[in-house]
Amino acid sequence: GEEGYQQGVAVLAGVELNNADCHYLALGLSEMLPCPDGEPQKMIEAVAANSGLGFLAHPFEQGSRLIENGLAFPWTSWPVFGFTGLEIWNYSSHWRSRAKSAPRLLYWFLLNRKAAMDGPPVSGLKLWDCYTTAGHQVVAIGGTDAHAVRRKVAFVPVKIFSYRYLCRTINTYICLREPLSDLFPAAKDQIYSALKNGNCYVSLDQLHSGKGFSFTACRQRTGNIEALMGDRIMYSQGLSFSVHAPSHRAVIRLLRNGCIIEQKKGAALSFQPSLPGVYRAELYYCALIGKPRPWLYSNPIYLRSMK
Repeated sequence: GEEGYQQGVAVLAGVELNNADCHYLALGLSEMLPCPDGEPQKMIEAVAANSGLGFLAHPFEQGSRLIENGLAFPWTSWPVFGFTGLEIWNYSSHWRSRAKSAPRLLYWFLLNRKAAMDGPPVSGLKLWDCYTTAGHQVVAIGGTDAHAVRRKVAFVPVKIFSYRYLCRTINTYICLREPLSDLFPAAKDQIYSALKNGNCYVSLDQLHSGKGFSFTACRQRTGNIEALMGDRIMYSQGLSFSVHAPSHRAVIRLLRNGCIIEQKKGAALSFQPSLPGVYRAELYYCALIGKPRPWLYSNPIYLRSMK
């Protein structure tokens, strides 16, 4: 009864499966699974067997001694396989891990909450690139871990990050080939299909809305779109990557197999690949003052070799 269109928004329900250390986001399950108590790999396989999508939640989470005595839930079982994707950026998790001193914690929370968001954990990005360049299709998502927790500060109850606030921070955007259906069952299939295929990207909307971003592979001669982010296509001459940013204040980086191969400031970047590989885009936002801030991360386009 929780799923359906509510005030024009398609609401889908998932579950976070937790064992002692490893947290796993499961979507689209055909039936509810029991609470896992074994190896994380078996949890991944159980979700897949129930036609579900599974994402490693905050796999490189680090706690802070100032918050719940450093409590954290990183993934501790490696390697694992068969999962749909992983959460490269989690707002609450990342914010907490950056709070290393009481003065900094108070300053950030009261005056400058954006300051803690200095990009996804490097170890998470490296792991993602390691999987994808090894031939695994791994989908990157972002999230907030929204709980609207209340804590007493100087004996005064304080809500730590409201739902309204968190839902305007890190978001995952999906890219659809057709408009979202007005019929909920069809819309649900569209959304889950996009997530499964990696037709999505992660944006820190706290800096600037990610709406309008695109990363495609086009045929130079005709301009026809050959692939969206997440797609696999055969490499051939005459292909061109096109990146369009939602703001002219962007610094656009194009990466191949985890390494930067092109960079440009502005709202658009075009690039003609000369090699197969795993290509993805990163965007940094340039405010009026300060250095460019990590902002948006696309899923890859996989150019496969003809061999």
